[in-house]
Amino acid sequence: MAQPWAMALYQSRQWRELRQALIIERGLHCQLCGRMVSHPSNLIGDHIEELTPDNVNNPAISLNPDNVQLICEDCHNQKHKRFGYNTKAAYIVYGSPCSGKTTLVNQLRQRGDILIDMDRLYEAISGCSLYDKPDNIKTAVFAARDALLDVVKTRNGQWANAYIIGGYPHKAQRDALAKRLGATLIYCEATRDECMAKAIGPRATEWKKYISKWFDEFEP
Repeated sequence: MAQPWAMALYQSRQWRELRQALIIERGLHCQLCGRMVSHPSNLIGDHIEELTPDNVNNPAISLNPDNVQLICEDCHNQKHKRFGYNTKAAYIVYGSPCSGKTTLVNQLRQRGDILIDMDRLYEAISGCSLYDKPDNIKTAVFAARDALLDVVKTRNGQWANAYIIGGYPHKAQRDALAKRLGATLIYCEATRDECMAKAIGPRATEWKKYISKWFDEFEP
């Protein structure tokens, strides 16, 4: 089922004509599994670069034939992890401050994944700038984090992947969390010197203290 913000596109004459032209050009087979289908209605025009509310009105993406593949319903459900294909994986991405955890997650994540990051939770709840963490809302932020972790633990919802970002220098703590959530641990390996070199800007001294503390406590 198309999202409400995409309905105008899929109901448009331009989209219908594009899909029909692609079927004539490419034939009645799924471009992912190769299976032949009996009728054009069994082929779904799927966007390789996923549509979002920000790009749906950009014809270079939404109406670009190079960005549309014809796939069968089964492959479409599998790609979008629906109707029995939603396997819901959880990952704990840990390491020193300035080790590249957020950068890695931004490379891995897809639209609709869950990200649990204390820095972002403080920002969202307080309205303050990133890394400005008012101490008086700490209880609320931790409660929000725990509620999200429970969503991951119970696999509640239609998300596909969850990424929990944190330092977790103590082995027992991160192993226990991974076991509770059924999560895979991903270590952002970086040396102390590499992390120190990335600690720049007006809060560099503060970040370097956090980095030193993490490496002093880290248990492989």
